[in-house]
Amino acid sequence: MAAWRGYPTLLEFAALHSLKIGTIRDLIHYRSEHEKLVECVADREVSGPLGKFRLRAFADQTSGELHLALSSGEIRADVDTLVRVHDSVSLLDFLDSSAPGHSIALVQAMRAIITQGPGVVVLLHRKETGSELVAGLRSEERKRPLKWDPRLYGIGAQILRELGVGKMRLMGSPRKMPSMAGFGLEITGYHRFESLKDAAA
Repeated sequence: MAAWRGYPTLLEFAALHSLKIGTIRDLIHYRSEHEKLVECVADREVSGPLGKFRLRAFADQTSGELHLALSSGEIRADVDTLVRVHDSVSLLDFLDSSAPGHSIALVQAMRAIITQGPGVVVLLHRKETGSELVAGLRSEERKRPLKWDPRLYGIGAQILRELGVGKMRLMGSPRKMPSMAGFGLEITGYHRFESLKDAAA
């Protein structure tokens, strides 16, 4: 009940009317334990220029879309895991490490995981229009979503939990974001890169 010490009136109201109370974190934790929004539908090892990764495909039960996750090393909940959630993924992310739209290049995150892992890259799928692809080819800044998408946030968190992630160091710029405690995830810090040139090292 420590979380409710700052709300004595709410506690008194609940006691008066014999009501149960809980935190949003409790609700998220309960739903993440009892409602699975993703299902692993494929699992295989892949090899590329950067090394070997375990590739898993997750079907989104709410939209039917397919999300991918690349991992390397032993993923344990009690050990820091390098994590990069890449949203949204463009074809250019695989073809051009300097493509605009992301603070960290995909190849940069993958190299860090191979050399400093264990780690995970989650590739969240969003449809890319032809005009968006052309804009990227012309080196124009790709438009980012105007609003934080809570549904994709939850999907990404569930994929991380399915992979066994607990403690994680995020590869990306520090920013304010909702608590992930309800999903059983803990952000322990951020992995910093000296330069985007690291991606080509």
